[in-house]
Amino acid sequence: MEEKKLTKRQTKALETKKKIYETAFRMVEEKGFENITISEICKISGVAKGSFYTYFKSKDDIVVELYKDVDEKYSNKVKNMPKGTPAFEKVLAAVGFQASYAVSKGVKFTTQIYKSQLESGTEFFVSEERSFYKIIKDSIEQGVMNEELSSDINFDETARWIVVMSRGITYDWCLHQGKYDIEKAMEKFFKLVYKNLKINN
Repeated sequence: MEEKKLTKRQTKALETKKKIYETAFRMVEEKGFENITISEICKISGVAKGSFYTYFKSKDDIVVELYKDVDEKYSNKVKNMPKGTPAFEKVLAAVGFQASYAVSKGVKFTTQIYKSQLESGTEFFVSEERSFYKIIKDSIEQGVMNEELSSDINFDETARWIVVMSRGITYDWCLHQGKYDIEKAMEKFFKLVYKNLKINN
């Protein structure tokens, strides 16, 4: 099926949204989320304030948009792992990527992600259409089909709890101001989880 070509207006709209998003993200990294304003974002990106509100409801929406991109990237990374990779290694890779991303961005920015989730609405973060959720569910299903994991597992429920637990560890790390190794903690915890999911545990 031939892909429908975007109109000039649609292309321009996408370019404007991207310009705002990239400018805002760069400013957040340079100055911190709390130290920038929408007016500054618009001035530096060269767009009218009205254009900002066409694509984003608030500054928090920028953070949510960023997380959507990250979600897609690490999910694709897991999908592209070598054929035959054990299911739970894929799950560990997914939650491990989440932990390493938190470390790379720092406690302040990661904390802001949680604040923005709550203030801008949680629809994306709790959606079972999220790439992160779907890759975990698919990995669990693969593990059951390959007799790596117990056949008693409910794919949806297990994937949901894995997402909840990885989110909880990241949140706890923020509460502790990043004073422990979140990557090691995430790996250790999910290896314990795996013991309760595999056959002949």
